[in-house]
Amino acid sequence: MQNAVAQNAAQNAPAAAPADDDGSIPAAPTDANAPAPAAAGHVSSPEDVIGPDDSITVSCLESMEISRTWRITSVGDVDLPLVGKVHAAGLTAEQLQESLATSLKTYIRDPHVTVYIAEFRSQPVTVTGAVHRPGTFQTEGPKTLWTVLTMAGGLEKDPGATVTVTRQIKYGNIPLPDAHPSADGKKSVIDLPMRDVIDATSAASNLLIEPNDVVAVSTDARLVFIIGEVIKPGAVELVNHDSISMMQLLAAANGLSKLANPAHSEIMRKNGEGLYEKVGSVDLKRLVNGRIKDRMLNAGDIVVVPSSTLKTYTQMAGYSAISSGFFLLTRY
Repeated sequence: MQNAVAQNAAQNAPAAAPADDDGSIPAAPTDANAPAPAAAGHVSSPEDVIGPDDSITVSCLESMEISRTWRITSVGDVDLPLVGKVHAAGLTAEQLQESLATSLKTYIRDPHVTVYIAEFRSQPVTVTGAVHRPGTFQTEGPKTLWTVLTMAGGLEKDPGATVTVTRQIKYGNIPLPDAHPSADGKKSVIDLPMRDVIDATSAASNLLIEPNDVVAVSTDARLVFIIGEVIKPGAVELVNHDSISMMQLLAAANGLSKLANPAHSEIMRKNGEGLYEKVGSVDLKRLVNGRIKDRMLNAGDIVVVPSSTLKTYTQMAGYSAISSGFFLLTRY
């Protein structure tokens, strides 16, 4: 019975293409032996993700009825002979291929199925990290990086300092100076400073996003802490700069308290084991008076301003900065 069904399908001409749910009609049949078609200037591959309004080419050696090009509906479905309605959007070509082969086994003993994306009308882009609605979005045409971030609900209140874009190498290298290949050479990657991404006039903000790009907004805030005897202990977030001076940090903290012992202030920094250790001392009173040279602080640094009555403050500094809450003084 199974062989009779397969022979009957092969002997008859392809049936008239059924209308999709949204009224669209599948494209004309194509040669089942043709190579993978080009989509928007790129060769389709089994790893490509199918989206609404894309066209797929299905080839089954045992059934001419299903072997043609079909248009995915606007809601992501495709209605195929023998198989029926299948939700294809969100699947890769390879995943849909495996699903169709399984379904066709009801009628064909050993179906040989191949699926390619014949035409990209959607552009699936994945956005992760510090955005309001992370996920995969269909951009339906060229969109800039900033537009894609807007589609994801925009940036969260406190995003990190970088946005990373990762692109499959078949779509070409990311056309910005700092782009570099991934370790396996299969992708092009770039880390963009947040200050450039939020600047509507910058090349970073206006970077055109390609299908299957992954946009990752970092969530790691770059903070410099000042704790102890200052008016407003807390942290400064480095957003537009890579470092901040001691004077700028002290100003953000509104200066020294009356109990401060500024001559014994210390700078603490994480070592290779991730533990804080003293890397320098500074007399903040002489610094404020212009008697010593200012110095720069990096993300993660802690400035400890001790009290004249507390001799072991530096021993508690790392624990205090990490385990207790801090006040965000400003972004720099």
